[in-house]
Amino acid sequence: MTIQLVIYNVICVSFFLLTLVSFFNPTKLNITANRWFGLFMFSAGCMVLNAIIYKAGAEAQYKQLIIFNELSRFIIAPALYLSILHFTSPDKVLKRREYLHFIPFALFAVYIIAFSTGHQFFHLPAVIGRALALLMAVAVQLQLLVYWVLAWAKLNRHQKNIRLVNSNTEAVNLNWLRYMLIGIAFIIVTWLAAQILQMHWITVSTPILYLAGTLFMGYYLLAQKEVYPFEQPELEQIAEVIKPESKSVKQRLTEEQSTQLKMQLEHLMQTEKVYLDNELSLPQLAKEMDMSTHDLSYLLNDVIGISFFQFVNACRVQEAKQLMLSDKHHHLNLLGIAYSAGFNSKTTFNTAFKKETGLSPSEFMKGKDSFSIDVSVRA
Repeated sequence: MTIQLVIYNVICVSFFLLTLVSFFNPTKLNITANRWFGLFMFSAGCMVLNAIIYKAGAEAQYKQLIIFNELSRFIIAPALYLSILHFTSPDKVLKRREYLHFIPFALFAVYIIAFSTGHQFFHLPAVIGRALALLMAVAVQLQLLVYWVLAWAKLNRHQKNIRLVNSNTEAVNLNWLRYMLIGIAFIIVTWLAAQILQMHWITVSTPILYLAGTLFMGYYLLAQKEVYPFEQPELEQIAEVIKPESKSVKQRLTEEQSTQLKMQLEHLMQTEKVYLDNELSLPQLAKEMDMSTHDLSYLLNDVIGISFFQFVNACRVQEAKQLMLSDKHHHLNLLGIAYSAGFNSKTTFNTAFKKETGLSPSEFMKGKDSFSIDVSVRA
């Protein structure tokens, strides 16, 4: 057995093991999303299994298995998209219409199963058989392209949505899924290059890329936190907040209410400093304000004109500036200041600080004597 074949076997076993992990889900987080992702990995494992069969020269012994595995190509793309859909949606309920994504799989499955069992109706001329085989190949490629674009758009939208709800986004931004999509695109491009340009080294190195991708997915799948860890009433309000059409909703607060709530919010931030909680979320702040999540979102986005993420991190930047200017905290380095101000990563701290002040934290420290502090809520 060649090293390449050994690697393919490891990849195949890894995919099927991750399928079990996703379905049984020991963390009990993102349950529906993980199950769809498990179906995606099962289908990918079937594809790798076919590669093993062909490389081992065992096509004659496993004809029926090869047919089943080929059909699973129609599952890979929609299963991945539905997984991303559930990762990024507060509404975690599985809907019956989601199964419509598998109509191409069902249609080709009916034909191939009937044809392989020798049903008389499916004894079609060879030219039609070749046309159907070509149609299957084209349909798979087209399906992959369409669902890749849809998944990419969904993740881009998610990057904006979580800023409406979360003050720290690193644990829920799903960047690992974005990187995975980029990896899938890279693998497809390199595979096409290998086929067209006859670049043998790409063909040889492909199993290593697959193995690295499998390990990458396994790690982040297990490490992924619940994206929207809230109770059902809060989830329903969040779902309304992040809907695209919610940007043009009718006025939810009168001018007088808006003025009073802005003053209340400013007082809460200055006295209670709730932004020091690095896990502060929109529903948590709404409870502190004794108002609905949707109304608070309206106050921030439509009245004040700033997202929850920007608002809270602006307060944290002001806190960080105070710490930098305080003699009591001169012993803290920049990372210590970031954590003390409510940030949970140096990257977010640096980005937010530069956005608010036009300077990096280190630049601010060098000229701190000439700066003043403003902790008021933006009008």
